[in-house]
Amino acid sequence: MSTWWERYPDELSKEKAALEALGYAWSIDQAAMDAGQMVVRVDVPHEGGVLALTAVYPDTYPYFVPMVTTDSVQFQRHQHPLGRNLCLLAREGEDWRPGHDSLATLIREQLPAILGVNSGCMEPDAVAQAEDHAGEPLSSFLPYVPECSVIVPDETPPVEVPAGRLSLLLRPTPAGWPGQCFVNGIVESIADLQGKSLVRFNRRIPSFDRSTNGFWLRLNERPAVTTFESSAIDLYKLVDGRLAPLTKAIQNAKRGEVFIVGLLYPDEVSWRNNADDWVFLAIQVVRETKRSRPAEILPQIVRANWGGEKAWLRRAPFLAPLRTKTALVVGLGSLGSTVVMQLARAGIRGLCLLDDDNLHVGNTVRWALGWQYAGFQKGTALASDIAANYPYTIVQSFSHLRIGALPNPPADQPSQYEILERLIIESDIVIDAAASYRVSHFLADLAREHGKPYLWLTTTHGAAGGVVGRVQPSKNRGCWHCFQRGLADGSIHLPADAGTDEVQPGGCSQPTFIGAGIDSDVIANQAARLAAATLCSGEDAGYPDFAWDVAVADLQRDGLSIAPEWTTHVLAARQDCPDCSGQA
Repeated sequence: MSTWWERYPDELSKEKAALEALGYAWSIDQAAMDAGQMVVRVDVPHEGGVLALTAVYPDTYPYFVPMVTTDSVQFQRHQHPLGRNLCLLAREGEDWRPGHDSLATLIREQLPAILGVNSGCMEPDAVAQAEDHAGEPLSSFLPYVPECSVIVPDETPPVEVPAGRLSLLLRPTPAGWPGQCFVNGIVESIADLQGKSLVRFNRRIPSFDRSTNGFWLRLNERPAVTTFESSAIDLYKLVDGRLAPLTKAIQNAKRGEVFIVGLLYPDEVSWRNNADDWVFLAIQVVRETKRSRPAEILPQIVRANWGGEKAWLRRAPFLAPLRTKTALVVGLGSLGSTVVMQLARAGIRGLCLLDDDNLHVGNTVRWALGWQYAGFQKGTALASDIAANYPYTIVQSFSHLRIGALPNPPADQPSQYEILERLIIESDIVIDAAASYRVSHFLADLAREHGKPYLWLTTTHGAAGGVVGRVQPSKNRGCWHCFQRGLADGSIHLPADAGTDEVQPGGCSQPTFIGAGIDSDVIANQAARLAAATLCSGEDAGYPDFAWDVAVADLQRDGLSIAPEWTTHVLAARQDCPDCSGQA
């Protein structure tokens, strides 16, 4: 295997020349180099002494930055508390310039800022300019058990309560999992030691189905840890003897039992901003108590996973208005299923799904979910997946309602019309992905009658193009019938169509179009964006709206695929539309 300096001998020469020009004592670890690893040591004058730096080069150098550590000084900021490596570049070295930067560059240009910040002598404005504006919480540095985490809510217990109990729901241990403990779940509730409830987290994820109890302890300051190897023991020492019920439970436990303890403490969770942070210990009994011999335990660190509604939407705050909105989606095929999943990802509060079809394996080339749900009703599959993955969205599925179908229900039950009318009244938008002119005609008129926004989307043969459109009754623009007239007279052009034949796969009662999700998802994703914009219209800091109502997409031209080209239109009221002529 070749080394980077064998692949790029000029880079090694440049590296040595730059270190020589730096003017500090430096050396290459020849034994490490003989073993194929470049390690350089540099002595930097610091506060009347020497700051001893060790730089380890990745084998992908010069494309990636060397890791620089020091054991001679422990800095409060910009140094990994366990690995001792210095944060000389922000964001894991994103500013590294291959072919230009070197270890000497880091020491000359970046190290002074770290020394200045940690000296406490820099002015606040200078510190703000020198630092990357990112928090350095202890939780981001700890070694965790792989595949394990505990989801926690936004709210934490009051500071005046020092300790208490946890109620958790965990996943079952996967088949074939190695001997180490498996802790992956969600906090259901937090109480004090007497059992008084302090925080409840009312989210249910079906895969978390094993109830267990644990403990929590509040620390007055960020825990001190020393090394990767000892960090779990360091944290356990902060717990040992401070939770009497835990001590008793461990002493009475059998071999293999696991106890979960959450440590809650103040830390810098964002740049120069402190708040509560969590880390969890999974304490496994390796050998039970026997006579005078105490139990032998193995603590391991489990990551806290912030899953509260506030934390969840931090990455997309403009979607917050969707938390009060509900959409009725009719048609759950290749387009509708993708819209549904995108809206669930976006955090919409509620979805009402209508489709009486079931999922075939062949659908999955363009459907939102895969083989796992083959044979399920499409609405059932989507509801199940959303419950497992987006629990903040509440889903209702009407899998046995086919619009326009006979026979009518018995006289003592709601009619199909009454059910649909109620669903539209209870929804904030009607999304029509049914690909049926008759269904669209009916839904557009019923939505208009009740003053609800109506959004439709379609695609063409080969998924070569598509249309996304909306009607907003509150805006006094045109309607779905105006759109149809625009298609008829050419003022709105028809989307590209591959002209392919329909196919009728085995087990299907009707022919269907040919097309794949890699194309049709373009239409569905744009419809989801338009739905979010429509639902957030008029809301402060919501998802920004569009200046148009109808967009026609072309994805193919002259037998070739093209980057999606959208032609947009404002849906104006037309004189030849009986419903809108008075507004034209």
